[in-house]
Amino acid sequence: MILVRVLVIGAALLTSFFNPSQAAVDSGRTLWSFAYFGPCQEDYFHRPSDIEIGPENSCIYVVDSGNHRVVVFDFDGRFIRTIGNKGQGPGEFSRPSGASICRDSSLAVADYGNNRIQIFDGSGKFLRSINTKEIRVADLVVIDDRFFTVPTYGTSGFNVNMGSDAEIQPLVVVMDGEGNVVDEFTSSDFPDTQPFIRAIKHRVCLALSPDRRLFLPFGALNVILVFDLDGHTLARFERALPFEPVPPELASQKTSRDGEHTVVQMRARIDMVSQAAHFGPDGNLFILTYAVSMDKWRRRYDRLEEAAPVPMRFDVIDPQSYTLIRTLECDAGARAFGVMDGGRVVYVVEDDAGELVLKCVQY
Repeated sequence: MILVRVLVIGAALLTSFFNPSQAAVDSGRTLWSFAYFGPCQEDYFHRPSDIEIGPENSCIYVVDSGNHRVVVFDFDGRFIRTIGNKGQGPGEFSRPSGASICRDSSLAVADYGNNRIQIFDGSGKFLRSINTKEIRVADLVVIDDRFFTVPTYGTSGFNVNMGSDAEIQPLVVVMDGEGNVVDEFTSSDFPDTQPFIRAIKHRVCLALSPDRRLFLPFGALNVILVFDLDGHTLARFERALPFEPVPPELASQKTSRDGEHTVVQMRARIDMVSQAAHFGPDGNLFILTYAVSMDKWRRRYDRLEEAAPVPMRFDVIDPQSYTLIRTLECDAGARAFGVMDGGRVVYVVEDDAGELVLKCVQY
């Protein structure tokens, strides 16, 4: 039986009124960056979807979704190895979308296209595979041999069950070591009858605090929920943003003429707020945040493909008071990122030549 945890009405409702314009804004200093790597400096990234930091072995794990692999670097940006390649066999991937460092320093990877989670040791050796029987896992954290997973997150991991009659998309799905669903965390705050809009509204990032609380910034809403590991809601808070986000709103919908076939095209007007989230070694929450209204930004251009990258920033939040500590400047269009010690943040961004660059900045 699946247990469903619904947002508790009496949970702490907190709003950060800290004005970003008054916060300390750090521009940072680039330590290293590169677009090509490998023994012959001829390899490159394609649609990277997540970055995880292994503090025990000082490794950076880039989930290189479009190339169906994980690429490993040291903290100085030196290439170490690749893990996996395209396929369906043990240690192979189809559009991997997220990863998590386990307690024993092994690496769990959400093999999204193959509907499973794969586990590798610290040297990249395949250990075992877990079939995720009921959902496609897009992002995950591993806690006490349980997998806390997000089924609707990330560029390569956005899954919408259009045939579902459920009124609420799950935010977090908890699975045991065999891939069985044992719990679901959800919220009744954003009811919608249209499943496409409902799924977009419930698209979240997943970050585990050092004191074992789950922080879920919503991708398209200025809301951050905090859960304990049993699914109880501990807090709900917002950030002060330099724009008022446009909530998901259906712009068009097309079906077959007989009305009996699946929806073939949908389009929604929307502003994204949060792209990704991680806790740093200092215990603070880092959220990759849109710095302007994406909707208004793209309306400046006649064609979407001509639009310049949307300005981004990192918001650093105190996880105890839920207030903004500082904002960190980053390149427009920044995507997957990780936080290292020494005030270093590593992220992927597209350069002026259209190449995807892995960049390390010290703040």
